[in-house]
Amino acid sequence: MPIHAPKAPDTVPVYLKPDEVKRLISLPEKYSRNNKLRDKCILETFVFTGIRRNELLSLDWDDIDFKSDTLKVRKGKGKKQRIIPITDPLSSDLWDYLQSRLPLKDRAMFTSFYGTRLTATPLSQTFRRYLKIAGLDQKGITLHKLRHTFATLLIQQGVDLMSIKELLGHEDLNSTKIYTHVDTSHLRKQVEKINLSIYQK
Repeated sequence: MPIHAPKAPDTVPVYLKPDEVKRLISLPEKYSRNNKLRDKCILETFVFTGIRRNELLSLDWDDIDFKSDTLKVRKGKGKKQRIIPITDPLSSDLWDYLQSRLPLKDRAMFTSFYGTRLTATPLSQTFRRYLKIAGLDQKGITLHKLRHTFATLLIQQGVDLMSIKELLGHEDLNSTKIYTHVDTSHLRKQVEKINLSIYQK
């Protein structure tokens, strides 16, 4: 029977740890002159919803339901829509940001200094600036890696893969399974719980 070489391991996604997320989100309040709330909401939306860059840039205020605390992604990959629950602090910060924009001159959720819909280049520039201030610019973190952070933190909290698949808008569960390889220390703790349950009795 032929012996095959072992399958190459999946690439482990880069992600931010909780303390790094907290540090990054706190920066707009200290280092933004005119867009404190906007920038904080952008970072929180990425981290707490797992949204893609183009999905975020396409968001309108009509996509937020503050009564049910949900966010509708209308222009997802493959033109698929999905609903993502939102919680505080994101929900309350988005509400405060909306109040600061009234009366609305544009339905776009995130706008530029000129009042037009925010585009990819200034968004990326702003993000890289905060990364550098946070001392995280050498970790290979990109806007898309905030999506990885969202998924990884869900895995660490014991959320099942099917739920994460729906939240991320993946068509194939195999795209979601990569996150099960992210945090072996977390998995080790789960295995240790089995040992404790057996040997402490």
